[in-house]
Amino acid sequence: MPLARRLDLIDAWLLSLSWPIRTIVLLLTFVSLTAATLPRIPKAAVDFSHWPLLNRMIQPDHFGTDTLADMYETRVVRHDVWDMYTKRGVEQTPLEAATWSREASSPYPPVALLSLAVVASAGDAVGIGLYGAVAILALVFIGASFVYFLRTRWYVFAMLYLNGGYIAERFFFVQDGSYLLMLVVVIGALLLARRWPAVAHVLMAGAIAIKLSPVFHLARLRSMRPAVAAAVLGIVAAGLVLPALLWDHYLDIYRYQETLKGGGRWATAGGLAVAGVCGWLLVRADRRGALDLEDWIGWSLVPAALFFAVKLNAIRHLLIVLLIPDRRAMRNVAAAAGLAVFALGGPELPLNASLPIVTAVLLVTLYWLGRKTV
Repeated sequence: MPLARRLDLIDAWLLSLSWPIRTIVLLLTFVSLTAATLPRIPKAAVDFSHWPLLNRMIQPDHFGTDTLADMYETRVVRHDVWDMYTKRGVEQTPLEAATWSREASSPYPPVALLSLAVVASAGDAVGIGLYGAVAILALVFIGASFVYFLRTRWYVFAMLYLNGGYIAERFFFVQDGSYLLMLVVVIGALLLARRWPAVAHVLMAGAIAIKLSPVFHLARLRSMRPAVAAAVLGIVAAGLVLPALLWDHYLDIYRYQETLKGGGRWATAGGLAVAGVCGWLLVRADRRGALDLEDWIGWSLVPAALFFAVKLNAIRHLLIVLLIPDRRAMRNVAAAAGLAVFALGGPELPLNASLPIVTAVLLVTLYWLGRKTV
């Protein structure tokens, strides 16, 4: 029996399961995710040592690395928005300085930094700080994903979140604040794509201005109405090009990514090659009518994420965008496969070891989609 036929049968069986069974599986998923998350919450945010039943839990003493960087950068932005990239007006705390240099602290585009500053101000206003506000972003993203999966393929939520260790680490300890901002905007676009495609395109433009991962969405410019395409290009230009005229050292964030985080010429060439193949397969599938806007929104994050993952030898740049729900499931299956390899391989197996597997699943899926027409 062909593999595609077997997958279709498994999918049909899972979708046919009764609601009592689905409810039990989903409850177990939330319990598992909660159990994985609580020990990753830093004591500096919530100290469980005085809580019944939780007082024996071992927690990190300090905030995660990205939280520390964003805390410093948001103080800089709120102190003087024009010091955003020069960072002369605000000193780092000893812990922040020991974790990141000023240059390495949150080297993101202005939309991301300004948004994080707003999030930090809102968190401070209600007494939960930046950490609590970013944690709420994570919960919003997970909740929105849950709603989408209930509308499409319920079991994919369990497949992604039942093994909650990686999610707990990245969302509630390290806290990928800029990625979470982008993910929340992208899932908003996904939820609106069916009824309000123009709004979805505009939201994707905002996501590109926050983080470069969704930049391949621009390949669909010709399918947009002229006014929508103009708005999308205007938002992207205002978010990524105009800041070069407004902020000193803005372009340094791209040089930083290349010189301090780059993996060398071969890694760059490999990343471009993989991203190029992915982009070609994606356009091929789209031109053959295999992808609608909901499909495109999720897949448009993959080429750039593959480039960053290969170039930087850091699969986290790929895994985190693969959390965007896929109504066909296969993009999320690739993420689940990578996380399963990591979980089953034990502590001695690096997470990046699953990058070839995840990449292969994504490319094979796109090739298969490109053979179909709908």
